[in-house]
Amino acid sequence: MAAKRPVILIAAAVIFPLSILGCGPQQKPEEIKAALIAFDPAFKVVLDKKAQIDSQIETMNGEFRAKQGEINSKIMELEEELKAGRKDLYAKTHDLNVQLDPERQKINLKAEELKVKLNGKEARASSMRSSIKNQKGLLDNKKLSLSTQEQAELQGNVEKAKQELAPLEEEITSLRREIQLYRQELNLLKY
Repeated sequence: MAAKRPVILIAAAVIFPLSILGCGPQQKPEEIKAALIAFDPAFKVVLDKKAQIDSQIETMNGEFRAKQGEINSKIMELEEELKAGRKDLYAKTHDLNVQLDPERQKINLKAEELKVKLNGKEARASSMRSSIKNQKGLLDNKKLSLSTQEQAELQGNVEKAKQELAPLEEEITSLRREIQLYRQELNLLKY
């Protein structure tokens, strides 16, 4: 019987903690701790150390959350400051760019005047080309039976119109170039 006693004690020592830890109904953590300390009194030192560590961790987490709140608050302030700075920059930039508006208007006015002039000259050149074409058509038309004098007169009109057309076309090319240069000036003054 004496040999059976240590076996029973060992079995009880193994079964008792297992029943506390989960083989039975759920127990409260404090009850589990008390049972484990009763089973192994030296474990109390480990539990006390864990409680101390948990307390330090909670303190550090609280300090971190407080610091995080402060930093988030500063971030919001800085974002507002940045937004105000950007708005101020845009306003100042616009005010500076507006200073060139009189020059832009002058260039626009010059370009518009040249366009009106160009349109007039292009209309005149178109009319002259049409006249030359019509007169050549008359000269080439054999059915008309034009006299030599009439043919010479028409040919003279064609030559005269061609002579007037050449400088007019040069003028048109020059006006187009000037208008293009004014457009480039405007492009450089964009904001």
